[in-house]
Amino acid sequence: MASLRPEAGTTIDRATTAPFLLRLYWRQNRQLDPWEFSVAVPSDTTNIPDYSSLLPRDVKGHMMQIYTWPNCTLAELTTLFLSVLPENVIPNPAVGTRLVFKLIFPDTRATIAEGGRGKFIDKPLGSVVIGGSRAEMADDGAENGDVTETFEGDAHKTLAEARFVIGDYVACSVYPPDQDGRVAPMPPPTSRGGFGGPRGGPPRENGFGGSYGRGGGYRDGRGGGGYGAPPPSGDWRRGERPPEGGYDDRRGGGGYRDRGGRPY
Repeated sequence: MASLRPEAGTTIDRATTAPFLLRLYWRQNRQLDPWEFSVAVPSDTTNIPDYSSLLPRDVKGHMMQIYTWPNCTLAELTTLFLSVLPENVIPNPAVGTRLVFKLIFPDTRATIAEGGRGKFIDKPLGSVVIGGSRAEMADDGAENGDVTETFEGDAHKTLAEARFVIGDYVACSVYPPDQDGRVAPMPPPTSRGGFGGPRGGPPRENGFGGSYGRGGGYRDGRGGGGYGAPPPSGDWRRGERPPEGGYDDRRGGGGYRDRGGRPY
């Protein structure tokens, strides 16, 4: 039986191992905060398909669903992400665009706050620069297809290496290059406000949170966060194991799908 938190380096045969569902949320020019995933679950969840359907419109309106595996790299996520983004979200050519990924997940050790909201925290996953850090030197006539194969930063980092737990959300912030063509710097850590918890909160059960170093690389640490309710029936719960046969309740090789179930 597959673990809910597959170890890094584990060999996965994608032809015989069913993928799991990953929800990726994105935003332009600023990060998603953990508290934005904070909603109170109503007492009657009969008609609620999953927790993500309760999220604010401006959050769930920028979401894509991907079926993937623990050895999925940030380069793979970036390629899929770019292939389905609406026009004008990133410049054309995309060279010089920075994508910053992080995990957002409920803190199952936190006490439920007033209003039925539990605590959400985040953990840096990695940063990818399309075309590399010297993207501003590229030919202005380059096409997207010529640069998306060249990623710099944490492109080879896998979900398993980040101690991803099936059911975690992935948030992606999109930073186009500056007007002079230079790659945008790494953003500062997200501020904690509203329902946000203190910096250096308790560790999660699949590892610690963390932060980025000066060059954009990841270093271990502890996450801060906001509050959010535990997911109702229908989502993976941390600590559960997938059914026999793979990471999803489907059988077969899997693939990639958007919100409507249409393959990417």
